[in-house]
Amino acid sequence: MAKIRIAVLFGGATKDHKVSLISAYSLLNGLSPDKYDVTPIGITRAGRWLYFPGSYEDIKDGTWEMSSDCCSAIISPDPLHAGIITIMSDGSTAIKRVDAVMSALHGKYGEGGRIQALLKLSKIPYVDCSPETAVFCMDKIMTHLILSSFGVDVPNYAILERGDMNIINERIKEIESRLRYPLYVSASSCSSSIGANKVHNAEEMKAAAKIAFSHHHTAIVEEDLTGRTIEIAVMGSSYDVETTVLGEIVKKHRINSAAAYTAEFVANPVLTDEQREKIVSTAKKVFSCLSFKGCAKMSFRLADEGRVLLRRITPIPGFTPESSLMILMRESGFSYAGAVDKLISLAIETDT
Repeated sequence: MAKIRIAVLFGGATKDHKVSLISAYSLLNGLSPDKYDVTPIGITRAGRWLYFPGSYEDIKDGTWEMSSDCCSAIISPDPLHAGIITIMSDGSTAIKRVDAVMSALHGKYGEGGRIQALLKLSKIPYVDCSPETAVFCMDKIMTHLILSSFGVDVPNYAILERGDMNIINERIKEIESRLRYPLYVSASSCSSSIGANKVHNAEEMKAAAKIAFSHHHTAIVEEDLTGRTIEIAVMGSSYDVETTVLGEIVKKHRINSAAAYTAEFVANPVLTDEQREKIVSTAKKVFSCLSFKGCAKMSFRLADEGRVLLRRITPIPGFTPESSLMILMRESGFSYAGAVDKLISLAIETDT
């Protein structure tokens, strides 16, 4: 049987560059050379796209882009010549055909619809959601607006625009009349850890808003919810949904880009049947409402008063063996390689 040709995208011109390298290293090592013909495509912090045929260890330590074996690479936008166009130093070109693309890119350029739109335009199947779904998931305000209209419970929140800094004291008073401290202030359309701060008073909110606005023109202010954090992965398409077992984050570190990879995570936490059923049914509803395909990890807050609130949707979860996604997949009966196989199969089967 012919090998499946897979391109793996990693790196990126974002603050999530290093996290992407870690995910890509694990992912590339999880792709069986007996089953897959792999084309690694790295994006430097400066935004250059490079085909990298070297050792995966160089990706892990960040030295990959200094390799003399690298050459420029772009995704062909022509469906008749679908694949990766490599450009040598002498100007000669070649096309490396691919059957599907896996993205280990994180942040707004990897998760916000841009890469997804390019791949959809090129008609190359890819392991991820549609461009439209990616945009909705990256923008926390958009996510809350859409899902709350479908009856999904989300945290109470307020919106700040960059122009509000001219009347920030008035805006803060309005927010304080509706929401209680502590609150979380973050950039609306960035990774969850970017420009995010917990605040306890007006001065802290003002400072946090300035930080958020340095990353995006809109900030979201959300209530701080007490209660347990439960996660689940959902796979398939909006009309054929499969879920993993549940997991719980029992110890959460300060907000930063590594937190999701260092939190203490326990699979199959003790929950009542009612709690479990509500989380699973809500996850399926979210997957359907946003017209998902492929895989998404969802984080819920099981609030003290019995509410089940959606906290976050991650269309491109971390691919390290220790990531919560892979723990959930493993506890659901998939090996690491089996989980990757499943995601690639879904990408090819659900491509439209």
